[in-house]
Amino acid sequence: MADFSRIELLADSSILEQHEFPLFEYTGLYLQLRSQAQTMDYCCIVVDQQEAQDADDEKLLNLVAASGYVDDDSDITFRISKAEQYFYTYFNFKAHDAHLSDSTD
Repeated sequence: MADFSRIELLADSSILEQHEFPLFEYTGLYLQLRSQAQTMDYCCIVVDQQEAQDADDEKLLNLVAASGYVDDDSDITFRISKAEQYFYTYFNFKAHDAHLSDSTD
């Protein structure tokens, strides 16, 4: 079972939505995030590397791309935290107006 208790968000990011979901044979943690300083919203899928020991970076990127969460025209970037043992993927980057309220459309 995946353990997401040690995840670390990028600086100044706050969580708008989160849930765990089956990422094929693994467990993914979906996060919709907002960076006030960068005035952008973005998404992240985290995979616990202890659960996915048999998967290389390319396999995990392909699974995230096929998950249904990534927009067709989105760039995808990733980072690996060896200390926390998580594979983070970032995608669906969208600018937001920092002067607007946080209400949803």
